[in-house]
Amino acid sequence: MKFQILLFAASALSTQLELVDSFSTSIGIGVGIDKVSFNAGIRSSSSSSLHMVGSAPSDSDFAKPRATSDNQTVNANVYNIKLDQAAQLWTASVQESNNADRLAGVPFLDSKSKDYFVDDVPSLRVSRSGGMGIELLELAGGRDDGLGITIVEAVTPGGNAEKAGIIPGDSIAAVTVMESSSDGSGLKLVEETNSRVKGCECKDFDNTIDALANFPGDDAEEVYLDIKRIRRWPKVKVQVEYPPSQCAEGFNPVKQLEFFAGENLKRALQNRGIVLDDPGNPKCDFCGSNACYVSVYKGQKLLNPIGKTEKKLMEKNPNVRLSCKSTVGYNMQEGDIKVRVNLSQWSN
Repeated sequence: MKFQILLFAASALSTQLELVDSFSTSIGIGVGIDKVSFNAGIRSSSSSSLHMVGSAPSDSDFAKPRATSDNQTVNANVYNIKLDQAAQLWTASVQESNNADRLAGVPFLDSKSKDYFVDDVPSLRVSRSGGMGIELLELAGGRDDGLGITIVEAVTPGGNAEKAGIIPGDSIAAVTVMESSSDGSGLKLVEETNSRVKGCECKDFDNTIDALANFPGDDAEEVYLDIKRIRRWPKVKVQVEYPPSQCAEGFNPVKQLEFFAGENLKRALQNRGIVLDDPGNPKCDFCGSNACYVSVYKGQKLLNPIGKTEKKLMEKNPNVRLSCKSTVGYNMQEGDIKVRVNLSQWSN
């Protein structure tokens, strides 16, 4: 299906690069808002002016909650957010050095707030028959290099995009087209399937349109879209209790904390000012600390399953975990955990 593309010139606004920290920089992008409707080949547009300055990514020590598939896995869609909120949170960042996920200097979609994270929703199969049923909203653009931020503003109820699982607030990161070819005949017939991919993460309105409308070609009946989606970061409420013997008069031994799902328990406790000091305990075989042991008397299911070595060590103390080997909010769970620290200092 062919789409008629009308180009709108956004206002030429200055671009500001500022150093955020030693790992990433943030891009401030001048904004002109354009809307485009992919619905049976009909396009509607509007334009206005807005200015947005990007910000640093989450200050946590990991990119997003880690999840594996088991009976404790929470459906990530329960943490989806509304369009208006997503539009306020999207920003673009770059990092100074290469890592396993991305190259230095290449813009990537990011969240302005550490309370939200950018998740990957890969390879959603979308039919092009009758139109994809997507309305796009450009949040940032107007640059000569084609960089920007374009998101899904709406999907047609019952349309192809909605059926594929795309929701308002999503941003399209890549478009893939699968193409089949055959060689030979009879028993020697060989069929091959090849793919063509066009990235459009952190691209402006026009480049996103090109990836969706022109790149697949007239013969492509469907495309596979890699989606970036902002989700609320699940949190766990953690009650920490010190032994009375370590508390001065008037000091409250109970502390109420909040951790992000996916945080290491020991590191999270220390980062929030909990003093782990327990010289009476043996040193942990993993981290070498005397104060690694914690008693979990509520919410054990919110921690990652205990490993074989740790289980053997704690055979006589089933409620005790090694905090250096424990992850809170396992598989994106939320809830309440209660722990006691510095265990040898508690009176029997």
